[in-house]
Amino acid sequence: METPIDTTTKTAPHQHVSVTVKVNNQDVTLPDREVTGLEIKQAAISQGLPIDVGFQLSVKRIHGRYEVVDDEEPIRVHTHQEFLAVPPDDNS
Repeated sequence: METPIDTTTKTAPHQHVSVTVKVNNQDVTLPDREVTGLEIKQAAISQGLPIDVGFQLSVKRIHGRYEVVDDEEPIRVHTHQEFLAVPPDDNS
């Protein structure tokens, strides 16, 4: 008797893929597609952007609107996605 062949595709475990986004119009390479707001700011700081972890981070959404990303909030990023980091007292 012939054994049936398993044709189901097994999903690979989560693979870390670096992604380059824009923070304050500068390229920042992130270590993974799934990061937190704090991890985005930390990556930007380590790559020389003049911000600190106390800055407020926002992500640019459709139609140019920005939405705040909290430090502990997970976000799935994609290449060329735009973020804005401003001091907490800057109301621009």
